[in-house]
Amino acid sequence: MISHHAVHGALEARPESLQRFKQKAERASQGDALYAACVYDLDDAVGVVIQALRDLGIEDDTLVIFTSDNGSTPRSSQEPLRGNKGCYYEGGIREPWIAYWPGKIQPGSRVSVPVINLDLYPTFLAAAGVKIPEGKVLDGVSLLSIFTGKSEGLSRETIFWHFPGYLDDPVPRGRDPVFRTRPVTVMRSGNWKLHFYHEEWQLDGGRASLSTNNAVELYDLDRDPGERDDLAVSRPEVRDRLVGSMLAWIDSTDAKLPTERNPTYDPHTKPSREKRGKTRLDE
Repeated sequence: MISHHAVHGALEARPESLQRFKQKAERASQGDALYAACVYDLDDAVGVVIQALRDLGIEDDTLVIFTSDNGSTPRSSQEPLRGNKGCYYEGGIREPWIAYWPGKIQPGSRVSVPVINLDLYPTFLAAAGVKIPEGKVLDGVSLLSIFTGKSEGLSRETIFWHFPGYLDDPVPRGRDPVFRTRPVTVMRSGNWKLHFYHEEWQLDGGRASLSTNNAVELYDLDRDPGERDDLAVSRPEVRDRLVGSMLAWIDSTDAKLPTERNPTYDPHTKPSREKRGKTRLDE
């Protein structure tokens, strides 16, 4: 596993790469030379890895996955996707995902099945012919069948993301002027995506007030990948079905949830609310 640092703060590129893109930026009168140089260095490093597999004679026996753990930072626009790293709109969780395995994966093939990085472990087990450890329940599924063209889909219908906390700094077209995200659970089921915000759910009437409390956002990603048209009020039948599935998942997994008040909160030892932002659950 290589967790490359090239495109991550603090940005640092090889001097020769930086000079290359400084010259390009001067000619074009635009661009971020340092960021471009970091992307170039990352790309070059991938080539070094692939060449090493060839030199060792193990390229055909190696499944290579190129991906990220989050969407882009604000330095690189995610439009038409909403948001960026640290939020649960598509700009925060839709990532590059490339699989390379000579002789097994058809070059240039594309798959539109939603996957998540939790699928990496069961996929690697399947590729190596290793059984899932006895007694272990895995959150992901093997992607081997869609990699090798034996299937166009997966048995799983729904993917969940669960983040019961806060991240500072708002995102482009975000929901919140203070935070990237507040306590939230998100699900993707087919073309439908549901955002379930726990503050509004707990404090503003729950299921009985879904039409007014802003606890839920609903999007049709096939028609609206940029998450601009919230259908939570206009499609209550879809909303209520997905809310029921989400609550059942939270219960079955014993997912941790925020409480109505943080028992350890002490305003005398924390940064001021003006600096950090006032949260609903502190009120």
